[in-house]
Amino acid sequence: MATAKSVFIDELYQIACGIIRHKIMKKAACFLLTLLVLCAFSAVPVEAAGVFTGYALKSGVTSETVAMLILLPLVATVVSFLHYYIGLTGYGIFMPTMMAITFLSMGIIEGLILFAVILVISLFSNIILKKLKLHFWPARAINLVLISVGVLLANRTYMTYGTNRIDIYAIMIMILLVEEFVRTQLIKSKIEARNLTVGTLLLAVMGAGIMSIGGLKNWVLNNSDITILFILVANIVIGNYKGMRLTEIARFKKAIRK
Repeated sequence: MATAKSVFIDELYQIACGIIRHKIMKKAACFLLTLLVLCAFSAVPVEAAGVFTGYALKSGVTSETVAMLILLPLVATVVSFLHYYIGLTGYGIFMPTMMAITFLSMGIIEGLILFAVILVISLFSNIILKKLKLHFWPARAINLVLISVGVLLANRTYMTYGTNRIDIYAIMIMILLVEEFVRTQLIKSKIEARNLTVGTLLLAVMGAGIMSIGGLKNWVLNNSDITILFILVANIVIGNYKGMRLTEIARFKKAIRK
């Protein structure tokens, strides 16, 4: 009798865990999404709404920094959604998110132009350095010299035409992406490097577009607690997704039974 009772209790426990894991999570996600939509239409701008925002502002952190700190994981959540549900992929989650911040600070068009300049310089320098047959690290150091000269010339052109000055952190992040491109070419293939780089840029452009939506920063500051809670629940839901990605459905549609 005791054994049957323990088995029954264990089964109830498993059922309860399943309900919590699936139904309640989905209901919580739908509830938070509905709440966010309602707040977007009814929220009145206030000076410091939310425990997180109020504490940060009282600590001396600027409102711009607080908004970016909240938007950063929000963009990472969007990147995760696009990866697991749509099938867009890039160099991890960190690189697209950092590229999105870079595009937001200097402009998407300017950022893409700067990345193209760095990529072209790196590709041409690789062709020249291969003939010298140097070790990898000295070759990359010379490559950085050429990139630095090219970026300085590009910066002079930018200032001549009255656009924003190129930021050093933006240059460093883009150089890291170019280095990932070169490394993937050596380890895997040129096609894989191209696909990952294009995917990273697409994710970054989408992330920058989301962060540049008018009024989003103010809404995040006024509803920081709800935003953080939404990010947590959304990532729990995304992390439990086990279905096919949209690109996989298009790729294997002939093999899928109707």
